[in-house]
Amino acid sequence: MENNRNVIGLYIRVSTGQKDKGRLEMQKKECTRAAHELFGKEIDMKCYVDEGSGTKSNSERNRMLGDAKHGELDAIITFNVSRISRTLSHALKVVKEIHNANVRFIGIIEGEYNPHHRSLEFGILEAVAHYQREDHAERIRQGIALKKQLKKAGEHNEK
Repeated sequence: MENNRNVIGLYIRVSTGQKDKGRLEMQKKECTRAAHELFGKEIDMKCYVDEGSGTKSNSERNRMLGDAKHGELDAIITFNVSRISRTLSHALKVVKEIHNANVRFIGIIEGEYNPHHRSLEFGILEAVAHYQREDHAERIRQGIALKKQLKKAGEHNEK
């Protein structure tokens, strides 16, 4: 007999400075509540928990993405989209990957991501991510220009 129950992935991440069990349990409780509210009681849940920061602490997120791409999940719920990645632009890229795998993505704070009927929250997040990328690129350009200027000034002082 085939199992027709929805499989919901719960993604929880606590940063290095937040490794207390309280934050982890709060996220898990809220994600579980949202899963039951949206999909009913007859669901299977897979919990993915990353602790810490940096690329080594993304192993569960990467496993979750693999499960989504292999059709093992119907939806992914997280407390908010910022839990997916350290940078907003990368988090939104991951959310789009999830959507492209035909898996629903729900951030409890932002709502469901749907590029066809974009929510106001995700539209704002995409605009902020674009601003952050542009601001970061500008700071890099300014740093390079300053370094060149200082190097040039140093060469003039040596003569």
